[in-house]
Formats: sequence, structure tokens, C-alpha cells
Amino acid sequence: MIVRCFWRNCSFWSKSQKNAPHLDAFWVEATKDEADTSIFPLLKPLQVERSELLALKFKTVAADMGNPDHPSCFLVARDLSYIEPLEPHYPIHQLWNAYSPFESMQETILDNLEILQNIHIPQKTADNAY
Repeated sequence: MIVRCFWRNCSFWSKSQKNAPHLDAFWVEATKDEADTSIFPLLKPLQVERSELLALKFKTVAADMGNPDHPSCFLVARDLSYIEPLEPHYPIHQLWNAYSPFESMQETILDNLEILQNIHIPQKTADNAY
């Protein structure tokens, strides 16, 4: 699994859950095998189904973005309390109108999601914009 960007004090889950805290979240890109073994066991069946459909539907988008082997993408809260399957282009999609909350970081390879709990988030700078 690969992490290349994060969302500082992510507000994603507060849209659907009134009291959801704002937590740092990471954009995790996974292969099918990585999703099957490391992420899907933590998801509800409907989330697994959605992830599989998104990975299939947006496989060419992942390839166009230079990451053909990692079409399964997730927004994952640092403490793993929230995991949301999303489209591979979510962090850079035009829906943000140049205001994406994602910031770039040093590419990190994950063996398991627990590593997210210890990743250092860099100071906020103009160079971090994703």
C-alpha cells in the first residue's frame, strides 16, 4: 500500500456523522491483494462491494495517473476509526476547484494500516499542496 498525501484535520466524516471528530486522514492506494488482506476485513460488506466496483470502474483512471497496480483507494483516519473507499482521482478531482484539502508528503509504503498512527505530518507550507 502506498501513501502520498494526507488531509490535515479531515472533515470528511462529519458530513454524514454529526459528531464525527476532525482527524488527520491519509490517502491509501492499494492493490487488490492488499485491499483484500489489510483493508477489507475492517470494512462493512457494502463498503467492500463499493470499493471493488470503484476499483473496476476507475482502473483506467488509476493507470492514467501512473498507478495502475493500485486502483483500490481509501481515505483512512489516522486512528483507523474511519475508512472510506473512494475514486482514485478523489484528491485531485475538479470538484475541489483548486481548493483540495489534500497535502503531499513523502511517499510511504505500508505493510499494514497501523503504520498510519505513527506517520509524521509535515508542517503546513505552500509546497505541500497536492
